[in-house]
Amino acid sequence: MKTNNTKLFSLAILFLTGVLTSGCSVGAKIAVSATDVQYPVSQTNSFYTQQNQLTTEDQYEALKDFSFTFTKWGISSMIEIKNSEDISNRLNKIIEKHDGDAIVNLRISVNNPAGKNGLLWFSKTLTTTASVLFTFLAIADPQPEFTAIAVSSTGLALFTPAAADVKVEGTVVRITEFTSD
Repeated sequence: MKTNNTKLFSLAILFLTGVLTSGCSVGAKIAVSATDVQYPVSQTNSFYTQQNQLTTEDQYEALKDFSFTFTKWGISSMIEIKNSEDISNRLNKIIEKHDGDAIVNLRISVNNPAGKNGLLWFSKTLTTTASVLFTFLAIADPQPEFTAIAVSSTGLALFTPAAADVKVEGTVVRITEFTSD
Protein backbone atom coordinates (compact mmCIF):
# COMPACT_ATOMS: atom_id res chain seq x y z
CA MET A 1 0.00 0.00 0.00
CA LYS A 2 2.79 2.39 0.87
CA THR A 3 4.47 1.71 -2.48
CA ASN A 4 1.28 2.65 -4.39
CA ASN A 5 0.99 5.92 -2.45
CA THR A 6 4.62 6.72 -3.18
CA LYS A 7 4.11 6.01 -6.89
CA LEU A 8 0.95 8.10 -6.95
CA PHE A 9 2.72 10.96 -5.19
CA SER A 10 5.64 10.72 -7.62
CA LEU A 11 3.28 10.74 -10.61
CA ALA A 12 1.45 13.76 -9.21
CA ILE A 13 4.74 15.63 -8.75
CA LEU A 14 5.81 14.73 -12.30
CA PHE A 15 2.44 15.87 -13.68
CA LEU A 16 2.68 19.21 -11.88
CA THR A 17 6.26 19.63 -13.10
CA GLY A 18 5.08 19.10 -16.66
CA VAL A 19 2.25 21.60 -16.31
CA LEU A 20 4.51 24.19 -14.69
CA THR A 21 7.27 23.84 -17.27
CA SER A 22 4.97 24.00 -20.31
CA GLY A 23 4.55 27.78 -20.14
CA CYS A 24 1.47 29.87 -19.77
CA SER A 25 0.68 30.42 -23.42
CA VAL A 26 1.13 29.24 -26.95
CA GLY A 27 1.87 31.81 -29.60
CA ALA A 28 3.81 32.26 -32.79
CA LYS A 29 6.64 34.76 -33.14
CA ILE A 30 6.49 36.69 -36.38
CA ALA A 31 8.59 39.37 -38.02
CA VAL A 32 6.65 41.66 -40.37
CA SER A 33 8.67 43.47 -43.02
CA ALA A 34 8.09 45.61 -46.09
CA THR A 35 11.43 45.54 -47.87
CA ASP A 36 10.16 46.07 -51.43
CA VAL A 37 7.68 48.91 -51.03
CA GLN A 38 8.00 51.29 -53.98
CA TYR A 39 6.70 54.29 -52.04
CA PRO A 40 7.62 56.04 -48.78
CA VAL A 41 6.08 54.42 -45.71
CA SER A 42 6.30 55.98 -42.26
CA GLN A 43 5.13 55.14 -38.77
CA THR A 44 4.81 58.86 -38.08
CA ASN A 45 2.89 61.67 -39.76
CA SER A 46 5.89 62.78 -41.83
CA PHE A 47 8.05 61.01 -44.39
CA TYR A 48 10.94 61.53 -46.78
CA THR A 49 10.19 61.67 -50.50
CA GLN A 50 12.25 59.83 -53.07
CA GLN A 51 14.13 63.12 -53.52
CA ASN A 52 15.08 62.89 -49.81
CA GLN A 53 12.86 65.83 -48.81
CA LEU A 54 10.97 65.76 -45.53
CA THR A 55 7.24 65.99 -46.10
CA THR A 56 5.01 67.05 -43.19
CA GLU A 57 1.24 67.06 -42.63
CA ASP A 58 0.73 70.47 -44.23
CA GLN A 59 2.27 69.23 -47.50
CA TYR A 60 -0.03 66.29 -48.19
CA GLU A 61 -3.67 65.34 -48.13
CA ALA A 62 -5.01 62.19 -46.51
CA LEU A 63 -6.76 60.04 -49.10
CA LYS A 64 -7.83 56.90 -47.31
CA ASP A 65 -7.39 55.15 -43.97
CA PHE A 66 -6.85 51.43 -44.47
CA SER A 67 -6.68 48.34 -42.37
CA PHE A 68 -6.13 44.67 -43.11
CA THR A 69 -5.55 41.59 -41.02
CA PHE A 70 -4.11 38.19 -41.67
CA THR A 71 -3.24 35.10 -39.67
CA LYS A 72 0.24 33.67 -39.81
CA TRP A 73 0.85 30.18 -38.49
CA GLY A 74 4.15 29.25 -36.94
CA ILE A 75 5.72 27.21 -34.19
CA SER A 76 5.53 27.88 -30.45
CA SER A 77 8.87 26.59 -29.29
CA MET A 78 11.70 27.15 -26.86
CA ILE A 79 13.90 26.92 -29.95
CA GLU A 80 14.06 30.18 -31.93
CA ILE A 81 12.32 29.55 -35.25
CA LYS A 82 12.16 32.47 -37.65
CA ASN A 83 8.78 33.18 -39.17
CA SER A 84 8.29 36.24 -41.32
CA GLU A 85 5.81 37.93 -43.60
CA ASP A 86 6.64 40.60 -46.18
CA ILE A 87 3.70 42.96 -46.74
CA SER A 88 5.36 45.01 -49.50
CA ASN A 89 3.00 43.90 -52.28
CA ARG A 90 -0.08 44.63 -50.19
CA LEU A 91 1.13 48.13 -49.32
CA ASN A 92 2.08 48.86 -52.94
CA LYS A 93 -1.39 47.80 -54.13
CA ILE A 94 -3.14 49.92 -51.48
CA ILE A 95 -1.16 53.03 -52.45
CA GLU A 96 -1.75 52.44 -56.17
CA LYS A 97 -5.46 51.72 -55.69
CA HIS A 98 -5.96 55.13 -54.07
CA ASP A 99 -3.55 56.97 -56.42
CA GLY A 100 -1.39 57.95 -53.45
CA ASP A 101 2.24 58.88 -52.96
CA ALA A 102 2.97 57.40 -49.52
CA ILE A 103 1.63 55.81 -46.33
CA VAL A 104 1.80 57.59 -42.97
CA ASN A 105 0.94 56.51 -39.43
CA LEU A 106 1.58 52.84 -40.19
CA ARG A 107 0.77 50.63 -37.22
CA ILE A 108 1.37 46.90 -37.03
CA SER A 109 0.05 44.89 -34.12
CA VAL A 110 0.41 41.18 -33.48
CA ASN A 111 -1.97 39.23 -31.27
CA ASN A 112 -1.72 35.59 -30.26
CA PRO A 113 -5.42 34.67 -30.35
CA ALA A 114 -6.64 32.64 -27.40
CA GLY A 115 -9.38 31.00 -29.48
CA LYS A 116 -6.98 29.57 -32.03
CA ASN A 117 -4.20 28.82 -29.56
CA GLY A 118 -6.21 27.62 -26.53
CA LEU A 119 -6.53 24.01 -27.65
CA LEU A 120 -2.89 24.04 -28.73
CA TRP A 121 -1.88 25.22 -25.23
CA PHE A 122 -3.77 22.25 -23.78
CA SER A 123 -2.00 19.95 -26.24
CA LYS A 124 1.39 21.46 -25.36
CA THR A 125 0.70 21.00 -21.65
CA LEU A 126 -0.20 17.35 -22.16
CA THR A 127 2.81 16.61 -24.36
CA THR A 128 5.19 18.37 -21.97
CA THR A 129 3.75 16.45 -19.04
CA ALA A 130 4.01 13.16 -20.95
CA SER A 131 7.56 14.03 -21.94
CA VAL A 132 8.63 14.59 -18.32
CA LEU A 133 6.71 11.59 -17.00
CA PHE A 134 7.87 9.09 -19.60
CA THR A 135 11.46 10.32 -19.50
CA PHE A 136 11.56 9.47 -15.80
CA LEU A 137 9.81 6.15 -16.43
CA ALA A 138 12.25 5.28 -19.23
CA ILE A 139 15.17 6.00 -16.90
CA ALA A 140 13.65 4.07 -13.98
CA ASP A 141 12.41 1.12 -16.07
CA PRO A 142 14.06 1.11 -19.52
CA GLN A 143 11.40 -0.11 -21.90
CA PRO A 144 11.20 0.78 -25.61
CA GLU A 145 7.60 1.98 -25.24
CA PHE A 146 8.50 4.48 -22.50
CA THR A 147 11.43 5.78 -24.54
CA ALA A 148 9.33 6.12 -27.70
CA ILE A 149 6.61 8.04 -25.85
CA ALA A 150 9.19 10.28 -24.13
CA VAL A 151 10.92 11.14 -27.41
CA SER A 152 7.75 11.73 -29.41
CA SER A 153 6.15 13.80 -26.62
CA THR A 154 9.26 15.93 -26.37
CA GLY A 155 9.21 16.53 -30.14
CA LEU A 156 5.56 17.53 -30.05
CA ALA A 157 6.09 19.82 -27.06
CA LEU A 158 9.03 21.53 -28.76
CA PHE A 159 7.21 22.10 -32.05
CA THR A 160 3.61 22.99 -31.19
CA PRO A 161 1.88 24.93 -33.99
CA ALA A 162 0.50 28.35 -33.10
CA ALA A 163 -1.22 31.29 -34.76
CA ALA A 164 -0.54 35.01 -34.75
CA ASP A 165 -3.16 37.51 -35.92
CA VAL A 166 -1.49 40.52 -37.54
CA LYS A 167 -3.31 43.83 -38.05
CA VAL A 168 -1.85 46.53 -40.33
CA GLU A 169 -3.30 50.06 -40.33
CA GLY A 170 -2.31 53.37 -41.86
CA THR A 171 -3.28 56.28 -44.06
CA VAL A 172 -2.62 56.68 -47.78
CA VAL A 173 -1.62 60.25 -48.64
CA ARG A 174 -0.94 62.36 -51.75
CA ILE A 175 1.66 65.10 -51.75
CA THR A 176 0.12 68.52 -52.46
CA GLU A 177 3.17 70.76 -51.99
CA PHE A 178 6.87 70.03 -52.47
CA THR A 179 9.49 71.67 -50.30
CA SER A 180 12.68 73.00 -51.82
CA ASP A 181 16.11 73.30 -50.28
